[in-house]
Amino acid sequence: TGNEYFMNNIQYTDDQYEMLKEVVNLAMGQAGKDLATILNSFVDLSVPEIQIVEAEHIAEKVLKESVFNENERVNLFRQNFHSMSFMEGEAIVIFNNETRQKVAKILGVEEQTNSMEEIDFMLELTNLMVGACLNSISEQLFNQKMSFSPPELLSENSVFRNIAYETFKRRNLKWEYTLLSKITFVLKDRSFKSDLLIFISEKAIQAVNESLNKMLADYE
Repeated sequence: TGNEYFMNNIQYTDDQYEMLKEVVNLAMGQAGKDLATILNSFVDLSVPEIQIVEAEHIAEKVLKESVFNENERVNLFRQNFHSMSFMEGEAIVIFNNETRQKVAKILGVEEQTNSMEEIDFMLELTNLMVGACLNSISEQLFNQKMSFSPPELLSENSVFRNIAYETFKRRNLKWEYTLLSKITFVLKDRSFKSDLLIFISEKAIQAVNESLNKMLADYE
C-alpha cells in the first residue's frame, strides 16, 4: 500500500508522514545554514528520505541511497543523542576522502593539514550538523533541546561497502527496526559531500508518533 509507512505495529498515516517530513526539512535547513556559515559557501540539501527499516536491511539501504558509491573510501563518525521525552538514537555522518583532503582549502589554511587536524575538523562538522538538525527536530516535536554524547570516529579511510556491512551488522544493532532519516549535504562547488543518517530507536518512534498527533491536532 502506497500510503502506509509501517512495521510491526508502528504505522504512519499520510498526514503524520507529511508532518514528519516538514519537521525534518526545517531541521535540515537549520543544519544547512550553520554548515554554510562555517564552510563559507552555499550548501545544497537533498530532500530528506524518511522510512522505517528493519535492522537486517540497514546496510544495503544505506549503501543504495548514499551520495557515495560503494567503492569510495569514506570516513564515518557517530554521535548518540537523547532527550527527556524518550527520544533517543544515534546519528552517523559520512564524509569521503576527497572532502577530507580538501579540509585545508575549505578552512582557508595555506599549509597542508595533517591527519589529526582533518579528523578534528570532521568531528567538529559532525557535532555541528547533528546538533543543529536534532535540536531543531527535538524543539519542534517536544519543545526541548537534545543531549549529545561527544562525536567519535567510527572508521577512517574505509571502502564504503565494507564498512557499511561491518557497522550495520545485525548483531551490532540494538533494535529490531528503526526510523531512519537520511540527509545529503553538498557544497555548490562539489568540493564537499556528506550523508547524515539519523537512527531513531523503537521506543522513540512511539514518542515521535504521539508528538506528531499533537501537532496535527493543533493544525485542525
